[in-house]
Amino acid sequence: MRYLNYTKSVITSFLFISPFFFLYEFIAFFKFQNQSYQIRNTADIIIRDFFGLFTDNVMLLYTISLLIIFTFIFISNYKKIKEYTFNLKYISVMYLEGVLWGFVLVLFLNGFNYFDFIDGAIIVEDYLLSFYFCVGAGIWEELLFRLICINCMMIIFKYLNIPLFISICISIIISSIFFSLFHYIGSMGDVFTIFSFIYRFLGGVYLSILYYYRGIGISMMSHFIYDFLLITLPVL
Repeated sequence: MRYLNYTKSVITSFLFISPFFFLYEFIAFFKFQNQSYQIRNTADIIIRDFFGLFTDNVMLLYTISLLIIFTFIFISNYKKIKEYTFNLKYISVMYLEGVLWGFVLVLFLNGFNYFDFIDGAIIVEDYLLSFYFCVGAGIWEELLFRLICINCMMIIFKYLNIPLFISICISIIISSIFFSLFHYIGSMGDVFTIFSFIYRFLGGVYLSILYYYRGIGISMMSHFIYDFLLITLPVL
């Protein structure tokens, strides 16, 4: 029980995922430094484009916003942070747990015909770029569709005095619909089919439930592992 409570906390989740976040930005900076553009995850692009509505200096506003968010988390959790004890053993186990839930998601969506399913998958033959895409999806899609989307709806439903269980169910369903539809946006978006929509919707439900019960860190890691298995393994 102590492990579950400790690893679900926002503080632990951010400590847990921070190496992947900095690695994502590090790869973006060095891999695309001599190019006029950077290849980004779509959820990341959506957030950055939103900042672009207010300023031409997107990176500055983006950085400032991240600092504000981390500062807000620090202030709102000051008491918890003051009493917080870093537990390397628990955080190490979280990586194993995230890998486990990622494997379960593969089996949940694809059954044991995994390698039959990936015959038609998009394969990226650049290992570093493949890893970069997977990390980006794990971080930014979970941040946008789980942490932000679900929590915003939960706040609205609480204000409307909707019972907690119903609020959770509706939030999970709506965020999963948005999550699935999001994959058809833009020039790189997939062609819409009912099968792929339901497939991704179910994946969104799975990750939303995982987020609610195990926290944002575990859902990010599981999402990353799932994408890694589908995109990277076929080229190994």
